[in-house]
Amino acid sequence: MSIDRNLAVQRALAMADESPLDAATIAVAEQLTEKDNLTLDEAVAALENNQIAELAGFLTETKTCKELEVPCDTSGLDHRQMVEWEVDPRDYCIAHEIALLAHMTERKRENLE
Repeated sequence: MSIDRNLAVQRALAMADESPLDAATIAVAEQLTEKDNLTLDEAVAALENNQIAELAGFLTETKTCKELEVPCDTSGLDHRQMVEWEVDPRDYCIAHEIALLAHMTERKRENLE
């Protein structure tokens, strides 16, 4: 999984009517599927596990941008948390990336307004 963060944030910023989290979810799903102009429902479906979006929301609320900037290391993941959220290591890292991009989008929006 390789997400171009700059491109994802630019795409998320272009979706001014979406929350930072929803915009980040759509931007990541578009990169992973190589499809454009997904709706939020299409993006969540494209991630193939709706728990990814739920976990991303949880991580956005409970972790700071600085905490999320640490690369997702699949070997150090909390397996109990993964079982609780019904995600595998790849899904967890996608949620982690979405949460980081949501924070980055929110910060950019605040600087622009």
